Amino acid sequence: MITGPPGVWPIRFFSSASREKVRTDPSDFTARVVPGVELHRLRPYGALISAAGSWGVATAVAKYAVDGIGAFTTLFIEVGTAAVALWITMLRARPRRTVPLRHYLLLGLLEPVVAYGALDLGLQRTGAADAALLDGLQSAMVLVMGVVFIKEAVTRRSVAGVLVATVGAALLTGAHFTLSGRIGDALVLLGALAASASVIVVSRLAAQASALELTAHQFGFGFLSTIPVMAVVWGTGSEKVPGAAQLPHVVAAMAIGLVGFALGYLAYNYAVSHVAVGVAGMALNLIPLFGVVASVLWLGEDLSTPKVIGGALILFGVFLFPYDTETESSKDYGKPAASEVAIPEETHL
Repeated sequence: MITGPPGVWPIRFFSSASREKVRTDPSDFTARVVPGVELHRLRPYGALISAAGSWGVATAVAKYAVDGIGAFTTLFIEVGTAAVALWITMLRARPRRTVPLRHYLLLGLLEPVVAYGALDLGLQRTGAADAALLDGLQSAMVLVMGVVFIKEAVTRRSVAGVLVATVGAALLTGAHFTLSGRIGDALVLLGALAASASVIVVSRLAAQASALELTAHQFGFGFLSTIPVMAVVWGTGSEKVPGAAQLPHVVAAMAIGLVGFALGYLAYNYAVSHVAVGVAGMALNLIPLFGVVASVLWLGEDLSTPKVIGGALILFGVFLFPYDTETESSKDYGKPAASEVAIPEETHL
């Protein structure tokens, strides 16, 4: 319950009919009012699922784009499309920036630049299964970073949920636990660490800026950082500038930028501002689940028994993880809800 300063009462306004109902039938109050509150608190979790779904589908579509125009060119188009869409939307909203630009620069460098850049480089030097295993450790990394950097509490259920879901992700993606000390593995691990650290940064900045402002600046700086990289990639001939023949692959990359990056990160950054970072990290385990479903339906890939078991373990781990809506519903601590106002103690209704 939200309380005000001494001498102030928090009052929730209802219609006269609603007040009469509350007086005569307390159970009706629970049935009519509480579900609305719970629905409001469930919105961040819906945003997490939406973000994981968009990223999982984007992973399947990205295979098509990368095969046609290359990994770095795909990333450049994705980030550029997301940045343009987000900045057009943000400028129409005309927000007032309160976060120093250097913080947004750090966020943009962590993800998408280092996270996706290191992953793309690592995939060229290690196996896809090893990369999937390392990338699947993000939920555990986010949980540990939450404890170290922002002092989040961890329970046995938290640890058990993360471990079960991580094992499920490893089975789902075909990881075989035969990691070596190759530079490729180190690069993929660096990318996963950068992505996990970005969750912590977003969590700290969310109290000062909206999800739209955070995401727009994140991809704005991310796109600016990829320009010199692409100048080197295209200049050295590592990848070619897309032509008319590659237009379908370019369109696929742009679709990923809009849905997977702009909308996906917008939903995720919104959710991070309302839930514990451990919960936000836990949702990352759903990405390979959505990715496999998309690959089976769109690319016609086989659905093997290990993948089915892995998907079941992911879902079990997600449901096992503890969720406290009372403490995670908002990070605007101490602010009264819009439906509540404080009135002086001597005023009588």
